[in-house]
Amino acid sequence: MILLHGIASRHDLPLPFWMVVMGGAVVLVATFWVALFAWRSPRFEERCGRPLPRLTAFVDARGVSRALRIVVAAVWLVALIALLFGVDRIDNPVFGFVYVWLWVGLVPASLLLGQVYRRTNPWRLLFSRSGATAPAPYESTVSVLPAALALLVFSYLELIQPGGATLPVLRVFATGWVVWMVVGTLATSQRWIARADPFEAYASTVSRLSPWGRSRDGVIVLLNPLRNLASWKAPRHLAILCSVLLGGTLFDALSNTTWWVRSTQGLGDSAFVVATLALACCVAVVILLFRLGTLPYRNQSMDALAPGLVPLVVGYALSHYSTMLYLEGQRTLFRFSDPVGRGWNLFGMVEASPGTALFGFPMVVALAQVALIVGGHLLGVLVTHDIALRSSPGSVKVHLPLLLVMVAFTVGGLLLMFGG
Repeated sequence: MILLHGIASRHDLPLPFWMVVMGGAVVLVATFWVALFAWRSPRFEERCGRPLPRLTAFVDARGVSRALRIVVAAVWLVALIALLFGVDRIDNPVFGFVYVWLWVGLVPASLLLGQVYRRTNPWRLLFSRSGATAPAPYESTVSVLPAALALLVFSYLELIQPGGATLPVLRVFATGWVVWMVVGTLATSQRWIARADPFEAYASTVSRLSPWGRSRDGVIVLLNPLRNLASWKAPRHLAILCSVLLGGTLFDALSNTTWWVRSTQGLGDSAFVVATLALACCVAVVILLFRLGTLPYRNQSMDALAPGLVPLVVGYALSHYSTMLYLEGQRTLFRFSDPVGRGWNLFGMVEASPGTALFGFPMVVALAQVALIVGGHLLGVLVTHDIALRSSPGSVKVHLPLLLVMVAFTVGGLLLMFGG
């Protein structure tokens, strides 16, 4: 175990080099085939799907919403108790709640359930009287730059901050989050929650790749996830938000390479300064490359094309963190039986051991990791290409720079995983 991600990082077997080469070759062939021959006009510009009024009535029923929020609020309350009154040990469940359930678990939950986090966001419950729990608008283009900045701070806490897995440090950052959200909401309006809460912004962005959406009249619609994402009128600064997420994951992979460990092991206390600069550089490189790729599109902004980055964010997150979610997610569940470290067994699971059957198939895990990155890239290419065709349908040369950037992201990710 290596102390990363706040609590730990699961290391699977290094990927064979032939697998990296094959993954890169698949990306290149599929990308240029789509660009040159198979995708000449936009297909997902209109947001349409199968309306599900009965499911809408059930999901929006007061009893269902209340029960869901009570259950989630109870989990938040236990985590808060563990944060304020628990013992300062790695088996305190608050660490797993923040770094595993909340951060890593947001991705599969949002993919499967859509905007479930928004319905259970504790800040929306706190400000419910000001309309914070009202249904989400059909489309909102408000800036998510505050949330991007908050995500960058969380990435620093998760990956770099000395003592990030100690209660004093986590309490300081949690207090900062409370001040950020409460003061911002009181000073502006409940719209600050959507703009500034890093977890809601992350979850809402990923949910655009789910098969669930809402029509203009609020009815739940079942639709193609690619259409759901490609038809999204992206909020301002979405490109920066996605770049922060990608840059953080890329830095995490970089910091697990042998080269990084050898280069920083003799730096002592200054290592975290170098790591902070490296994190900022990873984010800056992603933004710069994406900007260069979008330059040929005079009628399309970076943010308009940024939905194409979402599948890459999802692919990297699931590939890099899914095994940690599998193992540490179970341990966190068991540790909730004794939230304050006093020998309690509230839910009868304190003596349980996590299942490890998945790790008996290391090659399957490695193949799944490659498939997630390559698959995320291919979906990202389809979405980006579809959006780009709306303003530049004629010239293939216009699209090649952005497609090459997408390939670079994926091959770079594969090589970093290989180096881990």
